[in-house]
Order: sequence, then structure tokens, then C-alpha cells
Amino acid sequence: MARKAPFGRSLLLFSVALVLASCARGGQPTGAVPSYPLSFRDNLGREVQVPREPSRVVSLAPSVTEVIFAVGGGGKLVGVDRFSDFPPEAQKIEKIGGFSDPSLEKIASLKPDLVIGTAMHKKFLPQLESLGIPVVLLEPGSIEDVEENIRLVGRILGLVKGGEEAAKRLESRVGAVRKKVSGIPEARRPLVYYEVYSEPLMSAGPGTFISRVIEAAGGRNAFADASTDWPEVSPEAVVAKDPDVIIYPSVHGSASVSAEKIRGRPGWNRIKAVREGRIYSIDADIISRPGPRLAEAVEEVARILHPDIFGTPRPAKSLPRREGRVPVAARPI
Repeated sequence: MARKAPFGRSLLLFSVALVLASCARGGQPTGAVPSYPLSFRDNLGREVQVPREPSRVVSLAPSVTEVIFAVGGGGKLVGVDRFSDFPPEAQKIEKIGGFSDPSLEKIASLKPDLVIGTAMHKKFLPQLESLGIPVVLLEPGSIEDVEENIRLVGRILGLVKGGEEAAKRLESRVGAVRKKVSGIPEARRPLVYYEVYSEPLMSAGPGTFISRVIEAAGGRNAFADASTDWPEVSPEAVVAKDPDVIIYPSVHGSASVSAEKIRGRPGWNRIKAVREGRIYSIDADIISRPGPRLAEAVEEVARILHPDIFGTPRPAKSLPRREGRVPVAARPI
């Protein structure tokens, strides 16, 4: 008969296993202080080395800015793109240009020791790297990827604990919704038409975070079978889908989509969502940016789809007009 290991040895082995598991997930144990130079691979598989703890960081995207603030690194930001408007403190940080056209001269003048962007910024790599600035590019494909990116950013910035806590908050909130809807059969999950834009009609395809939010909230995306992420659709195609629920984005300065306009479209009175008055607005930023506020988006969509479980949806907010707002499909993430 095999001998039982002493309790102390068993506890030691268990502790080592926990450390190894944490290292495998995020590269270092939870709460550990990173050692620099820090080497890792970003979402594009690029080997990146950060020589020292960053103290001057430039964000090229609103979602990145939100992640940096979420892990406690807002004080390290010296530059953000002009669409970075959350949290409110981000609006006070020096602007480096647009999401798709950042000013490399402006970035260089800020003397950053780290730039964080998205896969959309790959074309700027040669110029940024020629300046000797480490560049990290993020391209999450799922809500779980967003959680891991939050941990990664926390580790890169020397804020491991902040990254772990922020990731766990997102994981916990989304997980709570998923648990509550897990017993709902597929056939009873509401079919959702998400209207990204109205001229022309555009919806969200299978590769978008909008689609992932709908699914996590216990719904089915009406255009999950589209061949593109942002499919242009005909009014007849939407009528044929006969969605149970219609959701459209509330966008700063945009009046292109409204419940009244949706109800008044020819033939749309045959759609179940229109007949039953299930047309809702949601803040475009929380549902399209792959950052910590995805939890808020999942919870709000869950209230829209399953009010019997999650309570009444919040009233749609009228967002203030802000210069430079563009349709959500074309807007930066």
C-alpha cells in the first residue's frame, strides 16, 4: 500500500502547483512584482521586451485606455487618442491624434517608454520601433481574451494585483450572467437584431464583441450567420429574420437610429420585436469596446432579453453631442 505524504509536504506541493498555474496563465504569480527587463508575447505573437517599469505610456485606442485605468495605471498615461473619453479623467490627457491616424511626431515628443495599441496599429510599428519605443498590440477575440489582456497590461505596467483584480471583476460579473441563463434552451433564447447603423442598414456579424455580448446575455444574434463582421443588410432580410428583440446603439451626436424610425419603416410592423414593443437602446461604447465595461454591456443586454430574471432594463440615456463621433462600426475600439 502506498504511503501517504506528510501533511506539510502535501501543502508545499499544493502551493507550488498554485504558483505554477498562475505563472502559466499570466507569466508571474498573482500579486508578484514583475522583474525587468520583462519579455512576453503580445496578441500578434510578437516578442516584446520592456526594459523597465513603464512610467510614460501612450494609448492608441479607447479600449486600451480603459484597460490601463482599470488596472490602476491611469497616472502613467501621457498620451491617448482623441476618442479616449472614459473614464472622464482620460479626457484631460494629451491627445496624440485619431485612432486610425495618430501623430507619430506628437507621440515622440511625449517621450513614452511604452506604446499600447491594437492590431489596427500594426502599420505604425516600423516608425515607432525606429524610435526605440516598445510597442504592445492587443487583439482579443473573446471576452476571456479581454480578461487575459487586462492581466497582461497589469503585469507590463508593474500593476499585477490591479490587473488580476480588474480581470476577476469582469470574469465574475459576466460569469454570473452566464450562470443564470445557462439553463435556458437555445430555442427559448431571444433572437436579437442589433442595428449598428441605419444608412445603409448594418448589423453585427459573428466576429464582433456585440455578438459575443448577446450570446453571453442569453440571446441569439440574428446575423451570426453573416460572412462579414459588419454586414450590410436589407430591410427585407431583417423582416425575414423576425427578431424577438431589436437593439440599437446610443451614439454621441447621432440621430441616425431611433425607436420611432425603426417602428415606422415600411413592413416592419410585421416584426415580432416591433409588434411587442421590444426595441431598446444601449450605449455604443460599452458594447463595442473590448475592455472592462463589457461586463456592464452583458448585464444590460441580459436585462433587455430576460427582464424576468435580471429586472427591468435601464432607460436609454440621451448622450451629449461630441465633435467627431462616427458610426459604431467605423468607430475605434
